Amino acid sequence: MATDPRTHARSHDEATGDESAARAFASAESRASEPDGQATDAAAHDLAAAREERIRRVLDFEASWASHGGAKARAIRTEFGWTTTRYYQVLDRCLETEAAVRHDPMLVGRLLRLREAR
Repeated sequence: MATDPRTHARSHDEATGDESAARAFASAESRASEPDGQATDAAAHDLAAAREERIRRVLDFEASWASHGGAKARAIRTEFGWTTTRYYQVLDRCLETEAAVRHDPMLVGRLLRLREAR
C-alpha cells in the first residue's frame, strides 16, 4: 500500500492563484534578465498584475463568504487549494496593500477593525 500523498494533476486552465502568480513571476524573471529596459518594465508589470489578481480573488472570496456561512475551510481548500492557515496569512498580508483598499475599501476597513479588536 502506498503511503505517498496523492497528487492532483491540474490542467493549465485550472491553476490556483499561487500557481498563476508563480508562473507570472518566473516569466517576469526570465524577461528581466534580457538586456533591454522594456523587458524589465514588462516583467514588473506582469508580476504586479499577478499580485493584484491574487488580492482580488482573496477579497472577493472573503466578501462573498461573509454572507453565506457554513464550511469555510472546505471552500478555501476547493477554491484556492490552501489550508485555512495559509488563507488567513495571505488575507492578512492583502489587507496591508493599496490594491486591496482600491478594490474593496469597505471590506478592508471592516477586516482591519476586526483584526485590531482581537
